[in-house]
Amino acid sequence: MIGRIDISRFTVLLLVLLLIALAGCSDYQGISPTAYQYAKALYNVTNRKRSEKLDEVNDLITSSKREGTITTQEADWLLEIVDDAREGNWETAQKTSRQMMRDQVQKP
Repeated sequence: MIGRIDISRFTVLLLVLLLIALAGCSDYQGISPTAYQYAKALYNVTNRKRSEKLDEVNDLITSSKREGTITTQEADWLLEIVDDAREGNWETAQKTSRQMMRDQVQKP
């Protein structure tokens, strides 16, 4: 019985540590230079709340995905930022684009 409790505590501790590690990590490391430029553009657009520029950036992202300049995953991340901004979630969109850029300069 005591052995089962120790294993359960160990498992819970391991899961908690894993969740903490995942919460502190980002999936944006290693994006292409083109995706980085789009993240930078989106940061600028969201910082200034320039909704008229969202379609333009959206089209550029879609074209780059089609041409293979950025990956599908990169395009999905970037288009999620566009969607957040379109929904009026400017701060979320700005934070996400900033995180995308920040992850490129932080060492893993």
